[in-house]
Amino acid sequence: MIEVVIVEDDPMVAMINQQFVERYGGFTIMAKVGSISELWDVLDKHEPDLLLLDVFLPKETGIDFLQTIRQKQLSIPSIMITAANDIPTIKRALEYGVIDFLIKPFTYERFTVAMEKFNQYYALTTKCKKTDQETLDQLLCQKGDTYGSVECGHGLASTLPKGLSKLTLKKVLCAIEQQTTAFSTEHISKIIGLSRISTKKYLLFLQEIGYLRTELHYLSVGRPITVFYIEKEKEEVIKSFK
Repeated sequence: MIEVVIVEDDPMVAMINQQFVERYGGFTIMAKVGSISELWDVLDKHEPDLLLLDVFLPKETGIDFLQTIRQKQLSIPSIMITAANDIPTIKRALEYGVIDFLIKPFTYERFTVAMEKFNQYYALTTKCKKTDQETLDQLLCQKGDTYGSVECGHGLASTLPKGLSKLTLKKVLCAIEQQTTAFSTEHISKIIGLSRISTKKYLLFLQEIGYLRTELHYLSVGRPITVFYIEKEKEEVIKSFK
C-alpha cells in the first residue's frame, strides 16, 4: 500500500481528506499531523510516499517545509491542499515541484484527478527503469486533466476527452467486465466508488466509441431507466485503454 501523511491543522478538514483517501483506495494513512514540527517527527522515523500538505499551519507554512526539504536535497511527493488562492503562493508551490494544487473547497472528483496524477508519477519513478520522450513530456507538461497512462517506454496509448482519466476508465471497464447482464449507471458507480454523474460520463464515452449500447428498461412503477449492454464484437475499440 502507498503510504500517505496528511498535514492539516483543522481536524474537520483532515478528516475529510482522510475519507477521500480511503474512498479512493490503494493508499493507507500513515499519520495525520497538524504542524510542520509534528511532520518532522514522523519523517524522522519513516518517510511516506505522499504528503497531503496544507499551506497555512502554525509557526511554519507548507511552503516553508517544501523550501527546507529542497535545501536538504530531499524529495517527498506532495499534493498541496489549501485555501490559499493567491498567485505568488501557487507559483512557489509549483516551483517546488508539487504534484498538484487543490484549492478548498474541492470535490471528490477533483481530488481523484490529483491522486491519479500522483499514481502516474509514482509508476514512472518507482517501476520504470527507462522511459521515452512522449511519456516524459506528458508527465511534465500535465496535458489534460491527468497525466494519462504511464507505460515504461511506450508512451500514452490513447487520448481521452477532456475531464476523463485513463486510470478511472480502467476501473470502469473492470467493473463492466464483471457484468453478465444489462447494468445501470448507479450499479457501476457503487462498484467503483465514483459519483453517479462522473460514472455516467465514462459510460457515455464507451457508448460513443461503440463498446456499449443502451436500452430503456421499463419498471412496474416509476420512470424507465437506461441500461447498458456490452457489444462483444467491439472489444477492439477499448484495447488501447486497458
